[in-house]
Order: sequence, then C-alpha cells, then structure tokens
Amino acid sequence: MATIAPSILAADFSRLGEEVDSAVAAGVETLHLDIMDGHFVSNISFGADIAKTIIKRAKPLPLDAHLMVTMPEHYIESFAKAGAELFTFHLEIDARRQALPGGRWVYGATELRYVSRINHIIDKIHSAGMKAGLALNPPTDPKLAAPFLDKVDRLLLMSVNPGFGGQSFIEETFSKLERTAKYRKKKNLNFDIQIDGGVGIDNIRKLAALGADNLVCGTSFFGASDYSVRLKELKEALAVSAR
Repeated sequence: MATIAPSILAADFSRLGEEVDSAVAAGVETLHLDIMDGHFVSNISFGADIAKTIIKRAKPLPLDAHLMVTMPEHYIESFAKAGAELFTFHLEIDARRQALPGGRWVYGATELRYVSRINHIIDKIHSAGMKAGLALNPPTDPKLAAPFLDKVDRLLLMSVNPGFGGQSFIEETFSKLERTAKYRKKKNLNFDIQIDGGVGIDNIRKLAALGADNLVCGTSFFGASDYSVRLKELKEALAVSAR
C-alpha cells in the first residue's frame, strides 16, 4: 500500500516542534521536507540546519528532502549530514523559466541539455549515503527522465507548480502517472513514484490505484484538526484502492 508523507511546509512554523511531535504521535511513517531557494521557485523555505532539527525530532522516522533549488550540488553534503534518507532534485535545473500569474514562475524542460550533470548529481547523492530522487515539474514530459530511471530510487511527479501552497491538483498528472507506472513495469525498473501537490482524500485513491507509491499531503494533513483522524481517513482511502 502507498505511503502517506505529510509535508512539513504546511505545518505551523510558530510551533514546529509540536507539529512534528503530533505528526509522529499520529502514526505517520515518513515526513517530507520542501526546500526552496527563491530562484528555482518563487519562495524560500528553510535549509539544512532546520532540516537537521526536524529530522532529529522525528527520529526514527525516515525523512526525504525535496530540493527545489537551482544548484542542488551545493546542498548534498549538508543534507546528508543532517540525516536525510532521500535527496530529490529537479530535472529542470538547466531548463527555461515559464511565467505564471502573480509574478511567479515554473521551470519546464523540453529537452535534456546536460545529461552528464544530472548523472553526476545522482552519483554524488549516492556517494553521500542517501537515496536519489528526480523530480519533474508539471510542464515536463516524464519521458525526458527515461535515461536516469535505472539509477534513481524515486521519481517525483509534481501535481502543482511548485513554490506555493493551496493550489489545485493538475488533472494531467493522472495520465503522466499511469504512463510512468507502465514504463516502470515494462522495463522492470525499481524506482518508486511520488506525487506531490494537491493530494488529499478526493484523489488519493485513484493515485494509488494508478501506481503511486508515496503521496505527499500538505494542507490535507496539517490543515486537519486531528492528525490521527486524518491519517486514518487517508489510509482507509488507500486500503480501498489496494483491494
């Protein structure tokens, strides 16, 4: 059955330690850290020092770090030292910026410009003792990730444009997920598939049924009044999809 990964970005940062404790007490199996540099996405979140504090507080749960940054190479060592289990970076780090409403933007790739750089980063992540993930923004076709799928441990399909919360789930994600899961099976590959953005009770069942292994829940988890109840609701929806 797919795993629920609450995103710390949606927690109340004025009481972050308590939020982490409450999520752990509710029974979550993992937590998701969104790292933003204000350049790759139009927002800034937190860095390795805060991540280290969260990871220490959440032990022994595994935490994955999603780096929405232009230069992921610069962060690998610090997140390995912080204790992250998995380090995910974006295929679009050498792509072009596309404008979004409200002065925001998203990077979308239409071609692979620097294959050697992507491979180098994946190797460096593994050498640092972490699992490696590759993330794709909504404008990017998953087929561009094909050259790397035998090396990565995770493929993250963004189901909203990254950088700010409260967005609606992009419906095209369903077809991308289905194609990716079929490709994985056809090629007998072992990476897991994570979906991030707009994930909640209304779509989690379908996402799991189509092949998602890990589902990032932000406001749909931390926006609940009772985390234990919400986690139970999410897991019940997943259990239905697993039958």
